[in-house]
Amino acid sequence: MTLRPTISVIITNYNYEEYVGHAIESVLSQTRLPDEIIVIDDGSTDSSRDIIRSYGERVQSVFQSNQGIRSVTNSGYASSTGQIVMYLDADDTFYPMAVERVEKALRSGVVKVQFDLDVVDERGRRLGRRMPDFSRRAITEVELAREFNETGTYRWPVTSGNAYSRDFLKQVMPVSPPVSLDGVLNTIAPLYGRIVTISDPQGQYRVHQRNNSRKNSSGKVAFIPDFASRIRYRKQEFDILREHADRLGHQLPTGDLLDNELVFVNYRIMARKLSREDESDRNRSLFDLWAKGIIAIGRGHFRPSVALKHATWICSITLLPAWLVRRLIEIRFSRTQWWSNVRSRLGGAFRS
Repeated sequence: MTLRPTISVIITNYNYEEYVGHAIESVLSQTRLPDEIIVIDDGSTDSSRDIIRSYGERVQSVFQSNQGIRSVTNSGYASSTGQIVMYLDADDTFYPMAVERVEKALRSGVVKVQFDLDVVDERGRRLGRRMPDFSRRAITEVELAREFNETGTYRWPVTSGNAYSRDFLKQVMPVSPPVSLDGVLNTIAPLYGRIVTISDPQGQYRVHQRNNSRKNSSGKVAFIPDFASRIRYRKQEFDILREHADRLGHQLPTGDLLDNELVFVNYRIMARKLSREDESDRNRSLFDLWAKGIIAIGRGHFRPSVALKHATWICSITLLPAWLVRRLIEIRFSRTQWWSNVRSRLGGAFRS
């Protein structure tokens, strides 16, 4: 008889009193309960800790002084014992079968299982988008490995859409990421084994004003991201990738690996248009960046409608004048809040 693997779910929280209870409840409602649920609170000053304590022995609570996201994910791993480790940001949730689906997918030789997340607003209302959107078709382990060998990268979700094998984590933890743990772990994972992709959503990614992804390098919320800082951080993650590849004797493709990631080609073009680009990118022509973006779209396994949206966007920000591009960027990165406000007003109008 094959023993089933033990599973740890680590929920990381900082001042998310309005969300952390929903995250915990989503884990307690799993069809396959984890063997341990660890909630790491990183020095919250709101009522988060009282909410966490209210779950008693159903969760393992770790209260620490505020040390930041880079520390809290490492301390979460150090507190866990599961053969499979899943991280859940406290403002996100899992669907009821997430743990069960991961358990079935993570077998010998697989270092990571990844899955789509439905994007919701601060009230939990679906916005009709997925993160990162695997909806065209399920990419196989072989296809993903081939894509990584050819480009040095692949498409992966944010923190809450990943589950890691402990065999993999034991080889690389603790890590010192430039921003958050998931960026480094997801970047280097293909060097250590196979990756399974579950194409249908197994949870929700919440977009709101206090997402870490909305913060600039000084920690302040900004509607227009600090593209130059994000580019620098991604370059540092690729430096870590090269270190691990050298250690393992894995040959990475030559050239600038950021050229193979549509998100960062977009960031480079937007940074150029806003005159905020990273110093090392200033020798790149706009046409060259546009061409790299079109290639990345073609390689991205997107549904035709999604590919068309990406192509329309990248052509627009390349060709339009800077003042108009700035306005489009402002709209794009505040659209969730704008749409949420519209829905709230419409709902209020119908109730009155």
